[in-house]
Formats: sequence, C-alpha cells, structure tokens
Amino acid sequence: MFWVFAGLLFVWMILLMDFLIGMRNIPKLEQTHPSQTTELISVIIAAKDEEDSIHETIHTLTKQEGVMFEVIAVNDRSTDRTGALIDEASALYPDVQAVHIRHLPEGWLGKNHALKKGAELATGAYLLFTDADIQFEEQTLARAITFMKAEELDHLTAAPDLKARSFALRGLISYFLFGFGYLKRPWTANQKKPKGGMGIGAFQMMTQSCYQKIGTHEVVRFRPDDDLAIGQKIKAAGFRQKLVTAKYLLSVEWYPDFKSALKGFEKNAFAGLNYSIALSLFALFGVLFSQVLPFIFVFIGSPAVQIISAINILLLFCLYGLTTRSFTNYPWWMVFGLPIFAILFVFMLARALILTWIRGGIEWRGNRYSIKELKQFFRNSEEDHR
Repeated sequence: MFWVFAGLLFVWMILLMDFLIGMRNIPKLEQTHPSQTTELISVIIAAKDEEDSIHETIHTLTKQEGVMFEVIAVNDRSTDRTGALIDEASALYPDVQAVHIRHLPEGWLGKNHALKKGAELATGAYLLFTDADIQFEEQTLARAITFMKAEELDHLTAAPDLKARSFALRGLISYFLFGFGYLKRPWTANQKKPKGGMGIGAFQMMTQSCYQKIGTHEVVRFRPDDDLAIGQKIKAAGFRQKLVTAKYLLSVEWYPDFKSALKGFEKNAFAGLNYSIALSLFALFGVLFSQVLPFIFVFIGSPAVQIISAINILLLFCLYGLTTRSFTNYPWWMVFGLPIFAILFVFMLARALILTWIRGGIEWRGNRYSIKELKQFFRNSEEDHR
C-alpha cells in the first residue's frame, strides 16, 4: 500500500503544478473596466418550467448598463406559467422578444433546439446564450463585451457564483468543480492550442460569425453537455476563446435541494464520462481509492503508510482548496469535508449510472432519450471534432 500511495502522491504533485499554472491564467471579469460599445448583443434564453426564476432573470438583463441588447426568451413547451411570464416581460420591456415552442423535433434535446430557434431570430453581432435562472449584475454585459473586444475573442465563457442552501449541496458543488478541474482542465480554453476548450451554460458569449461557422447548435443537438461540447468545437475550429470567472457578476442557485441535484446528475453523469462504462467504473473506484482510502489508512496503516497517507491528504486539501477558492465564494474550511463529499459523489454517480442502464437512457424535462442514440451521436460528434 505504501508504494501505491507513493504513486498517488506523484500524481497529486503533477496535478497541483498544473492547477497552479492553469488557475493563474483564468482572468476575473470583475477586473475589466467597462467601456461604451455600439454593437448589439442578442441574449438568448431557453426556459422550460422556470416560473420561479425566469422573471427575475429577464429583469436583471433589462437593467444592463452601457450596452445595446435584445433579449430573446424562448418558452420550450413549459407546462407551468413560464410562457405567460415571458409574455408579460415582453409586453413590459420593449427589448424582450417572446418565442414559444410547441413541438420538439426528433433527434434534438429540448434546450439545444430552443437555443437554436432563439438564435435564428437574433440580429446582434454578438450572441449570449444563458440559462433561465441566472442573475446578472448591471455591468455584466458591458464588462464582457469590453473584455472580448480587448482580447479580440470569438468566444467568452464565464463561471458564475454557484449558490446553494445547504452544506451538503455546497460540498457537492465544490467537489464537482474539483473533479471537473483535473478531468477537463478548464484553463485549456485560455491556451493557444486547439485542444481542450470550455463552455459553461450560464454564460456563453460569441460572435455571430463564430456561431454560424461552427454549425450552430445543430452540431450539438443531441448532447446533454451542449455547453461544454460547443465550447470545445469552437476551440477545435481555431477560434479565439477564453474562460473567466464572474463570481460577483453572475449568480445561480445550483439546485434548490439534494433531490433536485440527484435528478440533474442523472442527465449529465454518463455524458461527462463519454458514455463509457469502463471510464465510469474507473471514476467510481478511482475516487474511492484515491480520495477516501488515504483518510482511512492515515489511522490504521503502518507508520510509513500513515505518513504517506497524510501527505496525500495534504496535497488533496491544497488542490481542493485551490479549486474552491478560484470558482466559488465558499469558506476555506469546507476542504475538510472532502472525504464525505467524495463518498456522496460516488453514490450520486453510481445511482445515475444504474438508473441510466435500467431505463436504457436518460429522462430530462419530460422527454426520454435512449442511450443508444446518445452514444451514437456522441461518436459521430467526436469523429467530426477530429
């Protein structure tokens, strides 16, 4: 066990160096001083059963300062008051356009189809794709467009402040960001190499020409991870892209409760692991082995194993703390919940994979999508990507 943990120690040291360099290259959008611009920004929102948040999202968008914008709010087959609230906003604010979708074509996920339909009506030189539960500070768009023009970017994606009501949800968010960091290396968006890339659904701003040249949402029409996928396609096509943090300009409640988080994880878990059973099992046992066992063997192992376990734990805390500090506003002491959050993550991932396997696919927003179709589209998408 000593040599196994010694190998893990080497891995964590490499990752820590990678994290330190990568995180340093992610700018903070709050540090950009906004300037006046004459370009029109078309903000496109896809909303399905979002009656609790859609009004406030549109309201914060209409309060944007120093920019010209239009808001295209797409009601995607909602069964609650979302459509009515969008209509009310459209009547109240002249810059808001309401769009209602009644039918979802075969071969599309609802959100992706709604975003494409909204983009077809956009008249701006810049497009911003966002979610129906995001809160915008008044200078968010002005800072973003100023940053894009200063950096001569084709695509800008921003990480928001992820709010949560409970300690468990905050722990899951911070742990998810930690795992996402070493799995996807989000800072690759800011490197000149065409590999990697990043896209965050809360804030995806791009030029109209970039969006058209990559093939619009048509190229990710059946991807549950559409935001990441479209960001990677933009990067692979050679466009200039950057990831920034915007913890004080954008905010969103991740999920209102643990049950909702479990449901949401069902959609993204298998997609995030490339629909690979082998990779999914590796992730499950890898997390248990590398991020739970050291906390056990630090108490029950031989003196040498206890020491190497303690060093592993120290490096894990450093990595976890670095990610949490960079992407959230959570207190530093949450790092001590790492083993608990790791076990929770394993439970959620195993549950999501089992349910996906039993159902033969995923259920999301009133629709069922077969795993066979999702995997086939993913393979085709990856072949096109290469």
